Amino acid sequence: MKRLVPVVLALALAACATTDAGRIRGFERDADELRQTLHIPGMSAAIVKDQKVFWMHGFGYADLENRIPATPDTLYHLASVTKTFGSVLVLQLVEKGELSLDEPIAPYTPARYSGTITDPRVQIRHILSHTSAGTPGDQFAYNGNLYYAITPVIEKKYGAPFRQVITQRILDPLQMTESVPGHDVIEDPELTSRYAANLARFARPYAFYGKGEIVYSAYPHRDIGASAGLLSTVRDLAKYDIAIDRHVLLPPKTQELAWTPFVSNAGQPLPYGLGWFTDEYRGERLIWHTGNWGSGFSALYFKVPGKNVSLILLANSEALADGFHVPGAGETNPFACAFLRHFVLKSDDPCKDAAAAVMNKWLSARAAHYEPSITLDEATIASYVGGYGRDETHAQTITREGTRLFIDIPKGDRSEMFASPKGDFFFKVTTDTRIRFIREGDVVTGLEYTFGEGEQPVRAKKIR
Repeated sequence: MKRLVPVVLALALAACATTDAGRIRGFERDADELRQTLHIPGMSAAIVKDQKVFWMHGFGYADLENRIPATPDTLYHLASVTKTFGSVLVLQLVEKGELSLDEPIAPYTPARYSGTITDPRVQIRHILSHTSAGTPGDQFAYNGNLYYAITPVIEKKYGAPFRQVITQRILDPLQMTESVPGHDVIEDPELTSRYAANLARFARPYAFYGKGEIVYSAYPHRDIGASAGLLSTVRDLAKYDIAIDRHVLLPPKTQELAWTPFVSNAGQPLPYGLGWFTDEYRGERLIWHTGNWGSGFSALYFKVPGKNVSLILLANSEALADGFHVPGAGETNPFACAFLRHFVLKSDDPCKDAAAAVMNKWLSARAAHYEPSITLDEATIASYVGGYGRDETHAQTITREGTRLFIDIPKGDRSEMFASPKGDFFFKVTTDTRIRFIREGDVVTGLEYTFGEGEQPVRAKKIR
């Protein structure tokens, strides 16, 4: 009988391995089908199970033009997944007794994107939980710019810039050696040298347009704060996830505080804790955060604590998370649903239909916003080339490649402009901005920007 025990154990382990392999194959297949349906150029993925890396994979291309494959070591913008890091840094201060969540945020502002907050009722906990709008604590209203107000809190209390704090408190201790604390490190020669190898693996950003066209999208804002800006890989985020679950960063009680739904003034649980979305589906607690720049990059970090399993997805277009950001219903993200069906719930779980409906609605909305473009002759295009503004210090430059026209927005990059049959130019990335060139006779003398329907145009003269 004793001789049978090793045999039975070996068979059980083999069965588990077979089951795991089947789950991985199934999820990998579904994830790639979703990626292709959403025309995501490149995507990297990791699953962490029982505080160990269970699986990692790259799909598609980090750089379409040069056919560079996406891998677990491809670097992406995390966008709002950075908020979870900001939450950790604040709660570390709370844990040490150096900060209270009940403190008003006003003395720490203004901040770059949040501006000045003067309402003395707005506390740090309201910013972390996105409940500061209107009467603080009344309702949840996600606002990434307001969350940026956490940045000066961290900088003042730690006595160092946010980049330095996140590096010294999280990235370096966890050996997240593939991460970069902000794309703007390229503006500092010393930091550029330190992170050069990482930035060499930085994915090119793209956007989904119309019925599935993939267009290049300029890199997002380069700076970093508590709201957004961290660059990382799924390999490094797996280290972060393991550290969270091993309570390397926060003790269990404080981590639980971050994951507990914020309770409104009326006593209603809200879909967000302190820096994390939190909800429940079929008896399983879901802890997650998405990241989305609107175009260029998106991210999904999705945890099921009761099963000790996490999914990390990073992509070089907005289509991983845009339109699937549903507070209180994390399972309606099609990638999250596929993960739940293969690793947590039954394969035929109804979330599949709900997620498909959300995805198809988003695809239909994108198709509805399609606008045809026309090709202009080279002479007309050439007449638009030049600098526009009130002087050289405040000017945008229009350049061309054949019959393609570009403007140097954002700074250090460029965006392609598309000629409309309406007589102006539009962008295929997510923006309402349009540009119309002004002529006096045959000479182009300026241009005007409009930033949305009903908005007054802003003019700029041609200075060169």
